[in-house]
Amino acid sequence: MVRYVCRHCGRRMGQFPGDWRDPVLGLAALTPEEQEEFVQLDDRGETATVKILCDYCLPVPWDDNLWYN
Repeated sequence: MVRYVCRHCGRRMGQFPGDWRDPVLGLAALTPEEQEEFVQLDDRGETATVKILCDYCLPVPWDDNLWYN
């Protein structure tokens, strides 16, 4: 299972019932450094939590100098 959570406010945004390595998700294509930063596995390695930004925390327009980069 994959859970998507905002890395700023903690809001749960959705989940995917399959494996986090499913090629459709693209998470396995991340570099090891990116996986360490964005994907947390539970103790059994069965549930992955992916840290992304929700619409409420993502500023518009995008600013390269803000905290989210």
